[in-house]
Amino acid sequence: MTAARTGLDGTHRWTQLTFVENDPLDFDLDEWADVIERTASTAVCISAGGYVAYYPTKVPLHHRSTYLGDRDLLGEVVDLARSRGMAVMARVDPHAVHRDVVEQRPEWIARSEAGDLLEHWAMPGIYLTDAFGGYSWELTTEVLREIARDYDVDALFANRWQGHGPGYTESTAADFRAATGRSLPTSADPADGEAWAAYRAWRRTRLSELVVHWDRAVQDVAPAVRFVPNLGSFTAADLEPRVARSVPFLLVDHQARGDGEALWSAGRDAKRVRALHPGKPVGLITSVGPESHDFRWKDSVNAAVETTGWIVDGFVHGAFPWFTKFAARIPDPRWIPAVERAFGLHRTVSADLAESRPVAEVLVWDADERGAPAPVRDAASGVYQALVELGVPFEYVGPGSLAALARPGVRLVVVPEVPTVDEAAADALRAFAEGGGALLLTGGGPDVVAGPDVVAGPDDAGRGALVTELLGVGVVERRGGIVRNNYVQREPGGALQDGFGDALRVVGGTRLVRFGVPDGGGAGGGVGGGVDGGVDGGAVRGVDVSWRFVPDHPDLPMEEVYPRSEPSDPAVLGGEVGAGRVDVVAFNVAELYWQALQADHLTLLDNLVRRGLGGRRAVELHGRGVLDAATWAGDRSFTVLAANLTDPMMMRGQRRAVSPLDGVRVALDLDRVGALAGGPVPADQLRVRVLVGGVWADAAATVTAGAAEVPLPPVEELAAVRLSW
Repeated sequence: MTAARTGLDGTHRWTQLTFVENDPLDFDLDEWADVIERTASTAVCISAGGYVAYYPTKVPLHHRSTYLGDRDLLGEVVDLARSRGMAVMARVDPHAVHRDVVEQRPEWIARSEAGDLLEHWAMPGIYLTDAFGGYSWELTTEVLREIARDYDVDALFANRWQGHGPGYTESTAADFRAATGRSLPTSADPADGEAWAAYRAWRRTRLSELVVHWDRAVQDVAPAVRFVPNLGSFTAADLEPRVARSVPFLLVDHQARGDGEALWSAGRDAKRVRALHPGKPVGLITSVGPESHDFRWKDSVNAAVETTGWIVDGFVHGAFPWFTKFAARIPDPRWIPAVERAFGLHRTVSADLAESRPVAEVLVWDADERGAPAPVRDAASGVYQALVELGVPFEYVGPGSLAALARPGVRLVVVPEVPTVDEAAADALRAFAEGGGALLLTGGGPDVVAGPDVVAGPDDAGRGALVTELLGVGVVERRGGIVRNNYVQREPGGALQDGFGDALRVVGGTRLVRFGVPDGGGAGGGVGGGVDGGVDGGAVRGVDVSWRFVPDHPDLPMEEVYPRSEPSDPAVLGGEVGAGRVDVVAFNVAELYWQALQADHLTLLDNLVRRGLGGRRAVELHGRGVLDAATWAGDRSFTVLAANLTDPMMMRGQRRAVSPLDGVRVALDLDRVGALAGGPVPADQLRVRVLVGGVWADAAATVTAGAAEVPLPPVEELAAVRLSW
C-alpha cells in the first residue's frame, strides 16, 4: 500500500542513509523503518549510485556493489518510504571511480599539474574524476536518467560533484582556454591573482551549466523529478544565482563543528544562505558523527547533546533538519535519541516556521569569507559571538542582498571589519542612514571601491573611506597592526559609557584607524576634515567623540609602560546623517572580541547597538545563560525561538551536557514587534504560548504600556514564545 504523496519542500525532516559497499550483506530494512518512525522523519535520501551502485544498474562502467547479489537496496528503501508517504531523494557520488573506468576512459580522470592520473588521497587503487569532463556530463547523466526512469523518486542528489581542483585534463584545459583565453592556473600562480580569479568565475559558470544539464536530463525521462546539488556553507560560490533560484531547495553541507568552531555555526550558515537566496528553503545536513577534517572518524558518533544542539540551532534560524548516517549497521545507537529529540522539537515548531518569515531589527554585513584574510574572518565571528551573547536577533545583508535594507522594522546595520564595499553598497548604506536607519562601522569602516562590473582606470583609487562620505571625517592613517598595549579612554560626560563603572580607561585595539584631530577636547567636539579623506577644510559639526585613543607607549620594560601625552585621536565617534545615525569604532573591536573575548569590548558593542536601536529593542532576553535567538513573523503572529548554547564547550569541542536555564524572561516591545510583523499588535487580543516539555502550552504575559513580558519555564535545548492575535 502506498500512502498519499508529499511535496518536495522545505518543511521535511530528512533521514539520509549513506551505504558502504558491503551493506547489502546484512542491511536490515526493519531496523531503519524503526529509526524513521522514532525520529518522525518525513523524507529520506538514500545512496543509489555513482562510485558504487546499490541497485541492478545497466549503465556500462557504473560499478555495481560486489555484494549486491539479487538485492536492490535502493528499491527496498524507496518502497518503504512511499508506503509511509515520505519524500524520496536518490544520492549519487561521482567524485571517484574504480580501475576499470581508468583503463577504458582515461580522459575522464583528473590529472595533476604534471599530467599524472590523480589517485584518491584516502583509498589506493581508485582515482578522482574530472568534474568538468565526460564522466560528469556523460556517464553520471545516464546514471541519473536510469534512476529517475526506473524508481519512484522525487529528486536526484549529487555529493562531491564539484571536483577537487582544475582537473588538468585535455578537454578541461581546452574548454577553459576557449572561454577565457588562458591556461589553467597552477600552484605557481598567486591565489588572489588574475589566473585563479578567472578560473573561479569559469568554474562557477561550468558547474551551473552542469546542474542545469542534469536537471533537464532527469526531467526528460521523469518530468516531475528534480536534481538537487549538495553545496557547502557558501552556497552562492558554486552556483550562479539564477541556477540556485531554480533548484527546489538549497542544502548546506556543514555536518558538525570542526576545530575551533562555535556552536552557533549551524545557525550562521542558515542565515547566510537565506540572505543570499530569500524565500528559498534551506536545509542543514548534520552528521551523527564528528567532523574533524584531520581525523575523519566517519563510523563513530558525536555526544548526543552536541548533535541535538547542532540541529536545533540550525532550525531556529531556518534550516530544515537533515541527518546523515554513514553505513547501515548501527554499532553505536546513542545518536538515535539525539536525533529523535531534535526532530521532535522541530516537529513542534515547524508549522509556525513554515507560515512565518525571519525578521530582525538588526542586520550584519556579510562578506564572502572564503579566501578573505584572517582579520576579516575573525571580525565576522567576533560580531556574531557578541550579538549572540547579547541576545540580539539579527539577519545578514550583503552585496547580493541589498533589498534586505528595505525590510519593515530594520533599524540598525552593523558593518564589521570588511576592507571594502562597492559603490552600490555604499550608496545603499547611505540611503538607509539618511532615511532614518543607524549604521555601526567597526575597524574604522570600509573603503568604497568600484563595483565588479566597472572597469577602473589606472589612476582610479575609488571614492575613499565610507566614513568620510557619511560623516565628513578624513582618514589620516590605517595602522594594520599589530599595535601592542593600546588603550582607549572615555570622554568626560560622553555617551556609550554604561557598564564600565569607575573605569576611565579600557583595552583598545590592535589595528587602528587615525581620523582627523578633534577640535577641542570635550565630548561632542567636532572632528577636523581636510586630510586624506578628501574632505574640505574646516570642522565638521555634529560629530561627537565618546572615547579617544591613549597615545602609544611601550609594553616593556615595565618601568616604561605609561603614556607620554593626553588622549587625542578619536576611538569611538558618531553623528547624525539625514534622519539617521552613524557610529564608528576606529579599531578592530569585532576581530579582537573573537580573539580575546574582552568583557569591556562586549559592553562597548552593547552600548553601540542600544544607541543604534534608540535605546530599546523589539525583543530582549533576561536571565542567565547564552541563548541564540531568532524572531519570526507570520500572519498575525510573532515567534521568538532561542537555542540554548549555555555550555563550557560552546566555543569548541563537543558539548558535555545541556545546562537548563531557570528564570528566563522574554520582554517584547509591541510597537517594535508590530513594525517587524507589518501591522499593529493589539495588546488586548494577545494569545501567548510557550514551549513546555517539547509541546506548546498557553502562558500568561504581563502587558503594560505597550510592552509584554513572558516568563519561561526551565529552558533545555530550545526556548520558544509565540504571540498570536
